[in-house]
Amino acid sequence: MSRTGRICFTDSAGKALFSIPDGGFLRLSYGNGDENFALCHRLDETHAEIDGVRQSLKGFAQKMEQNKISFAPA
Repeated sequence: MSRTGRICFTDSAGKALFSIPDGGFLRLSYGNGDENFALCHRLDETHAEIDGVRQSLKGFAQKMEQNKISFAPA
């Protein structure tokens, strides 16, 4: 399990959107105007720990799209 490098975030189709460094933050923006920040750690090329939850990057994007939450580098 690597804790170095960058985390490449994708959309739900797997298209690369942006990357952040391991240990970087995402800004989550909700439809009601609220924002939150999530600490991210790289697990491997396609998985990360986002706000303490281990998940696939594609699955994370699918959840964000379903819940109408946008995400971007902080």
